[in-house]
Amino acid sequence: MSGGFTAGVSGFMWRMGGALVACIVGLCMLFWALEVTALTAFAATDTGGDARPSTGTYLLLFAGLVMINLATFYALTHWSRYLREHPGTKQPPVILLVSIVIVGGAALVLGVATHSDWIRAQDPIPMNPRQGFVAYEVMFATLVIATLVLLAVRWSPGFRRRPIED
Repeated sequence: MSGGFTAGVSGFMWRMGGALVACIVGLCMLFWALEVTALTAFAATDTGGDARPSTGTYLLLFAGLVMINLATFYALTHWSRYLREHPGTKQPPVILLVSIVIVGGAALVLGVATHSDWIRAQDPIPMNPRQGFVAYEVMFATLVIATLVLLAVRWSPGFRRRPIED
């Protein structure tokens, strides 16, 4: 009997890992497209022109948003269902999760502001996105989104086996 339970949990964890990977890929696409758009806008402002990123950049941005939303919704619904079926599962304290969201969000905002200031200080504005900066954004955004999923599940209907009110 325990072998079936372990196999079920293992499959569930693989699916949650797949949702995490899909979210990370979507964030990479989103932040890469945003970086290209920002660099194009900075260069156009610097030269006084009116440059626009390519249509592919906008499609990349949209596809990234779709992947992030689908992966987050999948993780939210399946993690909530898992917790309803396994009520003894340990959860991190809410104060820890809120602290992670605050620190991760602040690091993300501070990084974007610092990078934006650095870009404006460059004499010829670079037109190639910085891979390290995109990785920085993806890392902190993933941390914030994963933590928000854990927080959201706590207040989802049925977490504490309360009856769902109409």
